[in-house]
Amino acid sequence: MSLPVIIDAQALSSVAAGSGTGTYVRGLLGGLAECTDLSIAAPCRADVVLPPNVHRRTVHRWSQRPRAALMENALRLPLELAVRRPRHAVFHNPSFHAPPAVGQPYVQTLHDVIPLVFDSPDLQALRARWRRFTPRYRRAAAVIAVSRFSADEGIRVLGLDPGRVHVAHHGIDAAFVPSGTGPSDPPYLLTVGEFGLRKGTAEAFAVMDELVDAGFPHRLVVAGQVHDAGRADLAALHADARHPERIDLLGYVPDLVSLYQGASGFLGTSRYEGFGLPALEAMACGVPVVAFANSAVTEVVGTGGDLVPDGDVSAMAAALRRILENPDLADERRQAGLQHAAQFTWTRSATLHAEVYRAVAAS
Repeated sequence: MSLPVIIDAQALSSVAAGSGTGTYVRGLLGGLAECTDLSIAAPCRADVVLPPNVHRRTVHRWSQRPRAALMENALRLPLELAVRRPRHAVFHNPSFHAPPAVGQPYVQTLHDVIPLVFDSPDLQALRARWRRFTPRYRRAAAVIAVSRFSADEGIRVLGLDPGRVHVAHHGIDAAFVPSGTGPSDPPYLLTVGEFGLRKGTAEAFAVMDELVDAGFPHRLVVAGQVHDAGRADLAALHADARHPERIDLLGYVPDLVSLYQGASGFLGTSRYEGFGLPALEAMACGVPVVAFANSAVTEVVGTGGDLVPDGDVSAMAAALRRILENPDLADERRQAGLQHAAQFTWTRSATLHAEVYRAVAAS
C-alpha cells in the first residue's frame, strides 16, 4: 500500500516560482514521481504543470501581493488539510514560511536562517516573521535541511532537536549541460541570484573593476530578480562602480541555461547562503566557478570550484585572472566542476526525502 504524502506546491504559482524555492519544489516533485511506494499529492492552482504521477489538489488563492499571498496560504492550508487530508498522510511544507497548526506527521524544509543571523536592514521585516516561525519548526516531526551548514544553523539558532534534522542537498535540472561550443565572444562573466544586500553585489562590481583595469575585455552580466524595495540600492551600487558601462543588469531571466553556457567564469560573491544553487548550475554547464568561502557555499562548491577568502575582492579577481589567462587551467576547472556537479541529482535528493517521509509515518 502506497504511503500518502502531501507537498504544498503553492510556490509554483506565486512570486517564489522563479526563486530557489520554486526550483526546489519542481525538482523534488519530479524526483518523487519515481518513488512507486509513495502517493504524492500537490495542493496548487489549476494552471500549474505537475510531473506525471503527482496528483493535483486544486486550491484557490486570491491575494496578488507576495506577502499577502504567503499569509493567505498559511491561514487557509491548515483548514484545507483538516478537511481533505487522508488519515496518516505525511504533510511536507517545502517553503520557509512554516504554517501554523498542521497535524502530524509534519515535515518542514529548512532552507536557511538568514534573517536571524545576517545583520542587514533589508531583512528587518523577515526577521520579525522568522521569530514567529521558530516554534513551528520545532513542532515538526522532521526537518529536512538543504545543507549540513543549514542543519547546524537550525540546531544552533532555532533550537531544533538534532535527532529530527536530516540533510538532503538540492539536485540540478538535466537541462543544465555544457553547450559544446565554449564561452561566447564577446566574452562575459556571470553572477546569478535574487538581489539582496547579502548577495555581495558591491563585491562583484569591485571584482569587475579590477579586471577591467587590468585590460580584460569581459563584461559582467548580472541575472536575478530585483524586488521594488531593492531597486534603489542596486542602482546606487551600479552608479558607484568605476566601470558601470561594462555591467549588464538583466533582472529576472526565465531560462538561465544559455546564459550560463556562454559565460567565461562565474562569480559567487554571496556572503551567506543556505545552499547556493547558481554555483552548481554554472558548474553543470561547464563554467569555472570562483566563490567566497563562507556558509554553505564552501560545502556546495567543494572541489568543483575555486574558493577564496570571504569578502576578498582582490583574491577573487586574481583567481579569475588565472583562469582567463590560462586555457589549460580553465579547462581543468571546467572538468572539476562537471565532475562535482554530477553528484547532485533530484533523484538522490528525492530518495533522501522519501526516507524521511517513511520514518515519520512509521513513528
